[in-house]
Amino acid sequence: MRKRIAASAVMLLWILGWMAFGGKLTASAAVEPSADTFSGNVAMLKQEGNYYVMQVTVENRGEDFSGTVQAVFASSTFANCAYNTEITLPAQGKKQFTINVTNRAADTVRGVCALNFLDEKGNLLQTISLKNVFGSTASGIQMGILSDNYSGLTFLDAGGKDFAIQGTPYPLKLVELTQENLESSLGGLYFLVIDQFNVSSLGEENILAIQDWVKKGGWLIIGTGAYAEQTLSGFEEDFIGAEVLRVSEPGEQNTATDKANRYEYYYQYTNAGVDFARMAIADLDYNKMSWNFEEDVEHPAFTGAVEDGAVSVLLFSLGEEELRKLDDYVIQSIYENVMYRSESYYNYGADMEMEGMGKRALAFIDNTSANVDFTWLEVLIGVYVVLIGPILYLILRRCRKSEWYWVCVPALGLVFIGGVFLFGQGAKVNGIRVYSVTAQRADSSHIDTYFLAYRSGIKEWNILLDDRYETAGPGLDGYYRSYGGNANDYYYAVSSGSDGLSVGIKPQMNFDNGFLYAGGTAQSRGNLLGRDITVSAASGEIGGTVVNDTDCDLDYMAVWLDEPYACIMVVSDVKGGETIDLQQAVKDGRCVYQNSYSYYNQLLRHMLGIYGRGSNSYQEEDMAALLVGLGAAAEGSQSGAQRAVIAGVVKDYEKAAAGRYNETSYGCLYSYAELEVEDNAAN
Repeated sequence: MRKRIAASAVMLLWILGWMAFGGKLTASAAVEPSADTFSGNVAMLKQEGNYYVMQVTVENRGEDFSGTVQAVFASSTFANCAYNTEITLPAQGKKQFTINVTNRAADTVRGVCALNFLDEKGNLLQTISLKNVFGSTASGIQMGILSDNYSGLTFLDAGGKDFAIQGTPYPLKLVELTQENLESSLGGLYFLVIDQFNVSSLGEENILAIQDWVKKGGWLIIGTGAYAEQTLSGFEEDFIGAEVLRVSEPGEQNTATDKANRYEYYYQYTNAGVDFARMAIADLDYNKMSWNFEEDVEHPAFTGAVEDGAVSVLLFSLGEEELRKLDDYVIQSIYENVMYRSESYYNYGADMEMEGMGKRALAFIDNTSANVDFTWLEVLIGVYVVLIGPILYLILRRCRKSEWYWVCVPALGLVFIGGVFLFGQGAKVNGIRVYSVTAQRADSSHIDTYFLAYRSGIKEWNILLDDRYETAGPGLDGYYRSYGGNANDYYYAVSSGSDGLSVGIKPQMNFDNGFLYAGGTAQSRGNLLGRDITVSAASGEIGGTVVNDTDCDLDYMAVWLDEPYACIMVVSDVKGGETIDLQQAVKDGRCVYQNSYSYYNQLLRHMLGIYGRGSNSYQEEDMAALLVGLGAAAEGSQSGAQRAVIAGVVKDYEKAAAGRYNETSYGCLYSYAELEVEDNAAN
């Protein structure tokens, strides 16, 4: 009898397992693709703001087709994203439609795209591989070459390989410059190379234009060697001010060979077989150079920041035949060397990092719905201990079968667990939980929404967006990734069908913290006004008045100053229409947090650490939402502008998702205010 009961328990366990998971782990087999049924193409029509309008053209040479056309954009930096469009295409028919692709969802360099045709069951019928879907309009790094020997410098494109700025790769494009087109071309350049050219012949206007371009963020590389006097001539004394002591002849020992032998500074060159003794090397007095020029460690050069830009003066001419031996990565490292010295690079990096921190802050918003909830099991166990267990024991004892009790206990446990999985909350979480933060400049109708959504189980989930959203895709999570998959695979999905625009993620791809982004329009909420906002250069204290001239009550409001002042103040409970004196708010105890920090990347730690050292009223979700808004504000701020960012967070903001989703929504309104710096160092 006991064996029968044990066998029954095993059978019950098998039935419960099949009921809970049966059918969920079986994937549909893909239909063998036909190589000639469909044809198609993807091309860019235009760029609007932070997304591309892509035109998809498809033709059907087979039978009537109803299903999905999927455009998967392969990214080298972020995970691939699929844009799905429901379509009905008759036999021998042709259709065109557009999709809005975020600039983070597509690889703007290679333009790799796979066009897939899926039937109504999601089976893959055919795939078409496409390249360069962005055409000649793809963005790139423009490098101007000013030289009488342009053809001898074309190797500077590093073999046509991509060049990465802040983790994003771009193609390096050379532009031949002349005295006539120099000034008009400077605005589109990242780098300017001057080599084997008499700078003095450009005239004062062109020389001043180059100097001004560098000071505003340009990266200038000057080759010298036998042409040192020519390439350094004409520049103002306080711009470079380098003195040429001598130029070695080929065959002589020189500064570069001495240092290569003694310090192995230039191992990249010598390992490539470059012999500095075969080259003319300039010996420069860099002590007279302006802007704190320093000797490079890896290159025979002197480099220094010049206001927002930077200049690198090489000790040789880039036209030397010996340099053809260099690997492409060494050529690129010459550019990186000058780029890394510039303030504009670090300002750009700070903006990108600030934006990434804002999106990363979403990770602090509750995601417990991704876990299995065994609350019902706890309730059932409690009911069993108090009620069912004693009654069962009394019944079995009366029937003189009390020994069966210890068989029934695990059997009932399995029944309870199966009931939780089948009927309780457990792994079948009722619906999808969405956590959204919508960042909006207060006086604008444009909105950017970043959100997370979790659902238990292994199936891909999708969220239907409100109809005001026009574009969607992956959001920046602050970590740069290299994705090694192919263009037929993806983490993110954006679908446009009869119900509207929806977004989703494949959790089975083990992609943690996959932030989604959606852009659209909403009603302007008013403005956040800053009046006489001041900062003490000595103490970092923020003063002035802020007016919440919006129709929203702000749970928290922050006044934030980026580098070089690097300070923040957070006040609580700012009603719509209320005027706040910041210093008075400190005295009244309404300032819940203020701090100054040495580097921009400490803002994340401070903003997300205040609830660990202050009042229990601070909520991780509130501060994370506020940081998202600050990140969006930093992204839209003018580089180097002396102005304050004012941002306020609102709970229970307008929902981003349409339909019956369990959504926790935050809004973060922001604006900018002029800043006055108080020079009170003498006080």
